[in-house]
Amino acid sequence: MRSHQGRTNQKQTGFTLVELLLALAIFAYSASTILNVVGTSSNNLSEIEQITFASWVANDQLIELQTSEVWPPKDKAKGEQELAGRKWYWQQIVVETEDKSLRSVTMNVSTEKNAATSVYSLTTYLSSNVRNK
Repeated sequence: MRSHQGRTNQKQTGFTLVELLLALAIFAYSASTILNVVGTSSNNLSEIEQITFASWVANDQLIELQTSEVWPPKDKAKGEQELAGRKWYWQQIVVETEDKSLRSVTMNVSTEKNAATSVYSLTTYLSSNVRNK
């Protein structure tokens, strides 16, 4: 019979099964966290892109109002504009101010025709004095 004393002198190398399972669990947790962060970042990027395009549409419409000869601007005017391969729907809200020659104009831009929720909203002030000069 062999004695077990000879085996204790040998040095063991490598990892135990428990150590491997623990390392695998840590890796899986880290990988899922990284994938979650990447997914959130891509969602944020899409939202930022949408807001940027909507701001361009609002700015375009307000520039058209500023260069228009019509005074006062029409309240609740609606329209659509194609930009970046999709349709954007805008609605302007005109509010009188205390100064009769000045109007507050808010341009709301949405991706939905009924404009229930706006992606972007921009307000500016227009003056009739600029048109008279």
